[in-house]
Amino acid sequence: MFKKWKWLVTILLVAGIMLVIRLEDQGVLDTPMRKLVTTSEDLTYLSELGQSWLNKEDEAILVSSDVGQAELLAFANAQVFKEGFLLQYDIGLPIYAGQNGLVVFTGHTKYTGKTMTITYDDGTTVSYGMLDSLAQLPYTTVQANDLIGMKEAGQLYLSIEKDKTHYNLEQIVQWLESTTADEN
Repeated sequence: MFKKWKWLVTILLVAGIMLVIRLEDQGVLDTPMRKLVTTSEDLTYLSELGQSWLNKEDEAILVSSDVGQAELLAFANAQVFKEGFLLQYDIGLPIYAGQNGLVVFTGHTKYTGKTMTITYDDGTTVSYGMLDSLAQLPYTTVQANDLIGMKEAGQLYLSIEKDKTHYNLEQIVQWLESTTADEN
């Protein structure tokens, strides 16, 4: 996060200096900006630095979206596993709480590795397994969209149970869609 702010502040500083110099050259400002920038090399360096940041056409730009379960809907395929499903993801993704609830288990299981189970306020119990990291402790409350873990590319185990019945894949997708719709 700090790097993003540092980058933004640097861009704004360079752009501001370039603007003030242009206004000085046009006679709009009397501020001697060129005297503040000690050498022409400083000015050239700042100008080239600013232009290199602004003229990056081929560089990929990371775009973030609102937090929530929407990314979980982008699985490549699914297969039945134990009481849930193994969902395949081509990229890593953060895992967020679908609703308000209570973390009832965090730990390592034989079949699903690093696993977190949350009982949500509506009575739904969701187990997220094969996580790469866990972000919540057991017996803590979570709010909708709180980060609960991270998953690198690969398989994520997801099991949803309500009223002692495990959801099938279609019901899991519907649940994910409904928790995504609740964000808006």
